[in-house]
Amino acid sequence: MKTNESKDTNELIKKLEKRQKAHLLLIIFLFTTNAVLFFGLSTNTKEDVITAKGIVIVDDYGNPRIKMGFPFDNRSRIRKDTLSGMVFMDEKGMDRIHLGPHGKLFLGNKYFDRANEGWSLFFNDSNGEERSGYGFSDDDNSVGLGMDYGGEDGGEAIYLYAAPNIAFMTINADLPENQGIRDRIVLWHETDKDLSIAKISDSKKDGRITLKAEKGNNPLVQTTDSLSINKKIN
Repeated sequence: MKTNESKDTNELIKKLEKRQKAHLLLIIFLFTTNAVLFFGLSTNTKEDVITAKGIVIVDDYGNPRIKMGFPFDNRSRIRKDTLSGMVFMDEKGMDRIHLGPHGKLFLGNKYFDRANEGWSLFFNDSNGEERSGYGFSDDDNSVGLGMDYGGEDGGEAIYLYAAPNIAFMTINADLPENQGIRDRIVLWHETDKDLSIAKISDSKKDGRITLKAEKGNNPLVQTTDSLSINKKIN
């Protein structure tokens, strides 16, 4: 009698062990499936989108250093002009890099309207004044790259421009306007005219040395001396 009871007990234990293993396997399977679904959806679905009117990144001291928005707010910014896109600021709150639609030109603590509309990337000095910029103009479908001298006059040192059928580069003197020729070296090309020009000037005379090549015409080399006497060399 005891032997039969012992056998029945052992069989019951074995059944319970098998059932326990089955439950454990089921739990592991469900856990693994949920983990795969969770991490798979988190990384691969198109639902992982953050929608916000603005984003502010702060440093270890809580100072705003990056702002994004259309437009972004001016809290903690020294400059108070309206800008959209993304701005990087220094620890004082001065704009150092701006990426987005053209804003106003900031020079001498004053704001100036730009001549065209478009999108650009600007680099500013510690005063928030533009020192270099690369942009696209919607008005004439052109791109331009400028590098400035900085300082009180804030003139462009080097400028590159490209639009359909035309491209040029200028190297300029650091002079205030109306105090001498600023465009010291000019490289110019017009594709539709098959025209190329190179010109070198000084502060007194525009085009002291000119090189010109145009389809259908002889090449031109022209110099001008200090007495404004033109000399052509063909």
